[in-house]
Amino acid sequence: MASRLNTRAAAAQIAWQIIDKGQSLDACLSAFFEQNDFSPQDRGFVQELVYGVCRWHGELDWVASQLLQSPIRKKDRVVHFVLLVGLYQQRHLDTAAHAAVSETVSACQQLGKQWAKKLINGCLRSAQRTEYTLPQDVDSLCHPAWIRDAIIQAWPQHATAILSANNARPPMCLRVNSMRSTRTDYLARLTEQKIAATPDPFARDGIILTQPTPVTNLPDFSSGACSVQDTAAQIAADLLAPQPGMTVLDACAAPGGKTAHLLERCDNDLQLDALDISASRCLQLQATLDRLQLTAKVTTADASDATQWPPSASGYDRILIDAPCSGLGVIRRHPDIKHHRRPQDIDQLTQIQAALLDALWLQLKPGGRLLYMTCSVLPAENHLQIDQFVRRQKGVMLPAVPHPNALQLEHGVQTLPGVHAMDGFYYCLLEKTLG
Repeated sequence: MASRLNTRAAAAQIAWQIIDKGQSLDACLSAFFEQNDFSPQDRGFVQELVYGVCRWHGELDWVASQLLQSPIRKKDRVVHFVLLVGLYQQRHLDTAAHAAVSETVSACQQLGKQWAKKLINGCLRSAQRTEYTLPQDVDSLCHPAWIRDAIIQAWPQHATAILSANNARPPMCLRVNSMRSTRTDYLARLTEQKIAATPDPFARDGIILTQPTPVTNLPDFSSGACSVQDTAAQIAADLLAPQPGMTVLDACAAPGGKTAHLLERCDNDLQLDALDISASRCLQLQATLDRLQLTAKVTTADASDATQWPPSASGYDRILIDAPCSGLGVIRRHPDIKHHRRPQDIDQLTQIQAALLDALWLQLKPGGRLLYMTCSVLPAENHLQIDQFVRRQKGVMLPAVPHPNALQLEHGVQTLPGVHAMDGFYYCLLEKTLG
């Protein structure tokens, strides 16, 4: 991409790569900003446009279909995303009407689609004059039918709240490094920097920012004073509750937020093995530990195959399985999930989860505890997965899960976006009986 692209052209190009080409939202944004010198303000606006088009794609695409006499040709699909960027500004942002049209129209020329300027100009001006009646409620329209139906089937009483929350901007949550300062002290430092924030009511190290801010604005972020982590993810350390000196395994550890939190809670005094199947993500994990000045043994390996890594000879006191999953509990933070996840993925993921549970149960000491968790709201990945595990294995106890704000299930607990003021996570504690 050329650096001369304006924000609208950049956003259209990136959204096209994500939705049509199947690329990761985070990876696309990171790659673009590494190659292009945008001001912090322009970076923020590009990000807002890209996230917005991914979140509201169903609605925007339907409106576009009412404006276009025929679909835009496949080779010119980026023009379709220019239109979506313009419609997002008109329908969801306070962008001045003339700027939403003129700057978006100029994006066509920057993208080498001069012919499309008249088309986009006409469509956006028509959209300004027209009120549209959507074919269904907007939150349902902005989910693939299979995801919408799965959520309704799993949580009929909460489905409306979940679907709405999935399309909302999530808060930016911080985790204070308790080895460096107290939450109260860090809140005071944020106040000094004129960053409005409140203590998280459900995570004892957590802070919720009133408005998101670049991490470069956070006091001593680069030297490890805090991390960005949602409330739901922070609660894992409380539930697993390792004690200093214990032997701990984090089986699917990258990018390292939960690994780091476990170490912070024990003043870096754990014999902690951190595994991840992805070498590139292990580099992220090590970078997280380095920034926070924490120590763990990081290994690239499939945790379900003990021949790929050397388990502790004596077993583990605590094991965390933050299992690969559909991610349907964190759509509000990763709206590209709606475009990339497919129904057939669920069977494959549940097989991976079961393999991890069975393999790592063998590595748990008698009397030890394993925390199984996902960022999914689908029963097949969560309490039904544990139900099958308990039927397969012997010597399994299920201690109560002391979660501060969750739905209690027969096996484990579940948080739901839009219901519990955090991302959608599942947690279940498993204890191996003695002998």
